[in-house]
Amino acid sequence: MRLGLQSLRYSPLRSALTLIGIAVGIAAVLYVVILGEITKKSINERLAALGSNVLMIRPGASHFHGVRTAVNVENLTWDDARDIAANSRVITTTVPTYSGSNVIEFEDKNTNSRVTGTTPAYASINNTKAAEGRFFSDLEIMQRARVCLLGATVHQELFGEETSVGKSIYVNSKRFEVIGLLEAKGESWSSPDDQVFIPLTTAQERLYGVDHLNLILAQYNSPGDFEEALFDIETILRGNHRLRPDQDNDFRVRRQDFFLSTIQETNIELANFVIIIALVSLIVGGIGIANVMLVSVTQRTREIGVRRAVGANRMMIITQFLIEAMVLGIAGGALGILGGMVFNKIIIGGELIMPWVWIGYSLLICVGIGLAAGLYPALRAAHIGVIEALRYE
Repeated sequence: MRLGLQSLRYSPLRSALTLIGIAVGIAAVLYVVILGEITKKSINERLAALGSNVLMIRPGASHFHGVRTAVNVENLTWDDARDIAANSRVITTTVPTYSGSNVIEFEDKNTNSRVTGTTPAYASINNTKAAEGRFFSDLEIMQRARVCLLGATVHQELFGEETSVGKSIYVNSKRFEVIGLLEAKGESWSSPDDQVFIPLTTAQERLYGVDHLNLILAQYNSPGDFEEALFDIETILRGNHRLRPDQDNDFRVRRQDFFLSTIQETNIELANFVIIIALVSLIVGGIGIANVMLVSVTQRTREIGVRRAVGANRMMIITQFLIEAMVLGIAGGALGILGGMVFNKIIIGGELIMPWVWIGYSLLICVGIGLAAGLYPALRAAHIGVIEALRYE
């Protein structure tokens, strides 16, 4: 090992460039792995926040002379939600909702937000909890009460650091009492924190003047019940909507975690692509090690002759140069691991993640590169004739 480190001085510039090449490859691999772990953790947290095993049922688009238009039909009703829950063996809960965009006002402040009318079951199916106050009750659904819960973003824009529970806001100039503040769920494709929740009957009859829904959430027992849940929904809704066998569904069903799962799959594909590029960098680093070792063999031919003359056999010479090549690889790997950790801490921030498995893989890869790149120079050094080596100038 000592001789391996000393050998770096024979070709300092080449050695430095080789170390940098290997370090960049290892740092790139670790950066992608750590970024993937952080992304995976974030997506898993958002999936948990969305609720597990939940399907979204939305109205389908209308058709004109067989051509699909951009206008949604108005065919989902509260009865549809009740029938799905009553007639499906695997669907345990359905939550009817109707939402729209509205202006929310408090004193001299206002914001534009989504106002969602729903039922108390929404809280359990979506893992939604009140940080302050409470969710509205079934009695308030029956009374069409003007009560609401604020998402974290709406609360921050209207109330800042003050409490909002017990105060009144205006939704489209209609007064609502704030009875709860929801816990923040973080940024997502649907902006869950930028919403105001009110009883569904209040939304339909007092705010929007409609009798239909624009979304039904259906929760089924376990992931293995997904196909049966889809079949039940399709059978029940087609029967309720009196669709003929030759007619397409006038509704759409999609998993609630569909978008986040797609993002996760895309991130994995991108990570694999970047890791391949990083491995190419490692191969280039291996070629650099071979180059350095070949130069080292040429410059140290006389040293090799002296070692052979005083009793070193060919295996000793091979071992010496292989260890020197491995030292180059391990030194580059260690530099890359350190650089990858520091780079992630600076760029990503947050807690320091140590992917020990990949750190182990990185060191093994560097040892392998050192062995592969140093084998030919080591064999060449071992086969130099003793007399020829001693006469070399």
